[in-house]
Amino acid sequence: ELGYGKAVHHVLRTLADVTRATGAVPTPSEIDDILDQSFFLPTANKPAHRQLKDAARRLVTEYAGAHSDDLFRIWETERPFELHLEGVTIAGRADVILDREGGVDTALAILDYKTSTSDLAEHELQLRIYTDAGRREGLDVRGAYVHDLKAGVRAEVAIDGAAIDGAEDTVTQAAIRLRDRDYRPSPGARCRRCEVRTVCGAAAV
Repeated sequence: ELGYGKAVHHVLRTLADVTRATGAVPTPSEIDDILDQSFFLPTANKPAHRQLKDAARRLVTEYAGAHSDDLFRIWETERPFELHLEGVTIAGRADVILDREGGVDTALAILDYKTSTSDLAEHELQLRIYTDAGRREGLDVRGAYVHDLKAGVRAEVAIDGAAIDGAEDTVTQAAIRLRDRDYRPSPGARCRRCEVRTVCGAAAV
């Protein structure tokens, strides 16, 4: 499954580009063509590739059917952001930025796709940083959402002043620890989802 999430992201980005270029949401057969051209999973053997491609087809087709309005609101895809704070610069890319948030022409919403999510809190910091960076650029960001493609569920992320201040404090403190070479482990509930927990001596059981 290595690279599956990125492959699905790429297909969704292509889907958005085709919709924007043609003015119509691709049909299921056109989505199949997009998958044939855009779904790239180089480390998978043939049976795994076929299984994962079928899974991607279900995710993308269901998304296109349930959230076709999004595809007509694409303001930008893979939008890079940089947030400059004291002693640290955080860089990243937002999957999708939607326009006309709340029916307001100038208002934007940041949408982050996940092929599966286990805990919304894992993604809140990321979206708050993107929101903060966008607002500092002068963008009117009024919404932020995590969309779990597997579950078909969209969760709103709080981006009020207190939430943004908390995100800034989190990344600033992390930067201070890195600068001071303070690598003391901080095990907790997240250890259960960590990919290297089986070889980490500090992992919480």
